Amino acid sequence: MEQSNSLLLNEDALKQCADPKKPVFIYEWLRYLDTILPVTQKTDIKSVQKQLIEQLTSRILTGPGPPTRTLLARCIAQIYSIGDTYSLFETINFCNDALKGRDDSPSQLPVKL
Repeated sequence: MEQSNSLLLNEDALKQCADPKKPVFIYEWLRYLDTILPVTQKTDIKSVQKQLIEQLTSRILTGPGPPTRTLLARCIAQIYSIGDTYSLFETINFCNDALKGRDDSPSQLPVKL
């Protein structure tokens, strides 16, 4: 169970980080997740899956850069391939809604036209 607690993002440590260092903190956490998820027990992932997916999807809305987006996608895919798939379609819909929101934003409209 000790390992499952370390899978989650430490929100308190993130709040204590200076703003310029927060993206680096998130990226390092995602790199850690990417390496630890394949060797983590299925029961440990299932016990924190809901919280972990919430933390990962909330990072999508912050507009991360390409390397962070890649790691987010890899981690979400690994969680669903190892853990339960019960909320997979909710996560897909969330990602689609986030993309639609960006496509319809005023800054993107002139580019489309």
